[in-house]
Amino acid sequence: MNENNLEYLKKNLEYLGFGKKLNDVLENAIRREIPSFSLGIETKMRPTESKNLNAERTETLQFKINFNRSKESDTYFLNNYLVTLTKKNDPIVRQQSFDLARDHRITALQAYKLLSGLSLEKEVYLKSNNEQVSQGNEQAQKTSVWLKLNLDITDAYGNHPLRTFRPEYGYDLVKSLAAYPIKDIESPDRLQEVLATLRSGNYYHTEMKIGNKNVPVSIAANPQIKTLDVYDKNMKELHQGTIFPDQANAKKSQQERAISADSEQSKEVALPWIAEDIQEKDRKRGR
Repeated sequence: MNENNLEYLKKNLEYLGFGKKLNDVLENAIRREIPSFSLGIETKMRPTESKNLNAERTETLQFKINFNRSKESDTYFLNNYLVTLTKKNDPIVRQQSFDLARDHRITALQAYKLLSGLSLEKEVYLKSNNEQVSQGNEQAQKTSVWLKLNLDITDAYGNHPLRTFRPEYGYDLVKSLAAYPIKDIESPDRLQEVLATLRSGNYYHTEMKIGNKNVPVSIAANPQIKTLDVYDKNMKELHQGTIFPDQANAKKSQQERAISADSEQSKEVALPWIAEDIQEKDRKRGR
């Protein structure tokens, strides 16, 4: 048995967030020289939107971690893992296979956040042609990218497409925060706390001034449309018209004025078929 390879795989499991629980069954499978095998682990999680750190763990995560042995040597590889998320009172079971090389070494916790619909920022090594490479490759550059699963669709393999938003895409989280009337982010320390929370793929619970009231809200990063997702205390999404009623009313008034102006203009301009009918009547009178 390749002891160095075994230790490397154990470190990989720990990095991915699986701890040391699987070490014994991993070593047993490698000692038996099984060509390919899978290890399973299950855990319970608090809902991602929960404000209470002591809240009941109602969400079930199941992982199937896949290993293969090289055909040329006794080296084993941890290639990918399958994660299944089951939420309480939700009939939809979400599932995703994460390839370590292709999908930027997504950890178990990051997989949970992505399957929960959240976006997160992660530093990865990328080639200029958007192909991820190993850390040792001199052509690779460490880049902070935003990641988000498209949970609305699945590909031919049953996976949700993993979207990657590079810096050149133009998502500015600080600018997005500044666009909203969020309470108590004026201080640099508080701002850094909010940024770190959102970049890690978490909700940030705060208050937002809507009208004349400070309303409890939960916010999350949305790099795809370069903004924030905002929810009320019941996790119902708050749209722009609710958050900015003055802007919504001004826009509505502008649209109404434009419609009124178009209506007045249409009365002044004779329609083609009306004009033709008038000309025909004039010709008949001339006869």
